[in-house]
Amino acid sequence: MRDIKNRTGIVHLLDPQDLVATDTVSSILDTWGWNAAMIAVSVGALTGVDASNHLTPILQESDSIEDTGFTAVAAGSVHGGFTKIDATTKDSVTQVAGYAGSKRYIRVKLDYTGAGITAGVVGVVGILGRPRVAPTTAPAPIAAT
Repeated sequence: MRDIKNRTGIVHLLDPQDLVATDTVSSILDTWGWNAAMIAVSVGALTGVDASNHLTPILQESDSIEDTGFTAVAAGSVHGGFTKIDATTKDSVTQVAGYAGSKRYIRVKLDYTGAGITAGVVGVVGILGRPRVAPTTAPAPIAAT
């Protein structure tokens, strides 16, 4: 079957916005009912990015939606992955990480180091695939409790 629309769920996890070097977590992606998941982080041009002032997206997982339950996903449970953006040659990019872990909930922490990044739009989207029952609709994003 070539149809991808009825076999994929797209979930908007963070509105594209200028975070001005503020650590931020996206909404939560609920993977229940799906056999595959990935997260895309789109980063625009970052003003002030350098080796001391950088952004690192971190894929996190949890068995619950409680904010304190989220931890970084082990390297063996990530396909592809996010990399530190510490130069203007590394921004204006979409980074994608596939999730192969066993937890129900995933999200992204946008970890800023330094206070020198004064502008730069970032947005996050979750993509679900291989639904257990198709056709299906994507779940709504969840806020941590």
